[in-house]
Amino acid sequence: MIINVRTMKDRSDRMRSNMIIKNLRRAAQWLVISSLLLSSVAYARDYQIEVVLFENVEGREMTAGGLYYPKLGRSLRLGTEEAIAAGFVQLEQGLSLADNAQSIAASRRYRLIRHLAWRQPGLEEKDAIPIRISLGETIPLFLPQSTGDYENFIHASTDASADRDRKINTSTVNGNITVSLGRFLHLDTQLVFTDAETQQSFRLSQSRKMRSRELHYIDNPRFGILTRILPIEDPAPDALTDPEGSVPKIDSSVDEVPQQIDENNREPGPEE
Repeated sequence: MIINVRTMKDRSDRMRSNMIIKNLRRAAQWLVISSLLLSSVAYARDYQIEVVLFENVEGREMTAGGLYYPKLGRSLRLGTEEAIAAGFVQLEQGLSLADNAQSIAASRRYRLIRHLAWRQPGLEEKDAIPIRISLGETIPLFLPQSTGDYENFIHASTDASADRDRKINTSTVNGNITVSLGRFLHLDTQLVFTDAETQQSFRLSQSRKMRSRELHYIDNPRFGILTRILPIEDPAPDALTDPEGSVPKIDSSVDEVPQQIDENNREPGPEE
């Protein structure tokens, strides 16, 4: 029996080459999958937050049991260098709730206070940073010297007294909005609407579990918010340093936004 050594060697070389090619293909596939996974994580880390604040005109005659000031800790003001450095960038273009804001502005039942939007990283609850909201008329108030016994809201008065002699300024809408990321997105409001004429304050303290792209309506009889959170597809580092730069690219799979407030998609806040 004659064995062709050269032929066997050629077959062995071909088998080895085929195995190397298969391994390279598998490695390339894993690289593609890994890059996609890493990209999806990066994309999910930035969000566009939109908040439309409005006053309920029909609630102007209501009473709320006094004046309050929000007890605030560390927070960021949109438009400041500190906020931009932390990745919180105020947005003026490409807003998904623009039609809703226009509908509210044209309504007799509501008064548009402000349409706010900003970009921020998706931070866990322990790392979440509140955004400071201060809108409208400046209103002087007096607070107690010690506020340690108050949890979220401090009783206030328009006149100084023995137990309230620390002067401080508030605004028509004052407080914080905090967005954090866990299994779901969470939006927490700690807001006070103060009517200078009636000397009444209405508090909106809510914690809402949200899915991205959902439209949420949170209110009490005096004021409220429409809000939506959208994932941003690419972090676009230049946008973090140049708030007037290009508009962030938003995930396009967004349902059509109803132009009128949906009374069935609401969560009332406390009346006081």
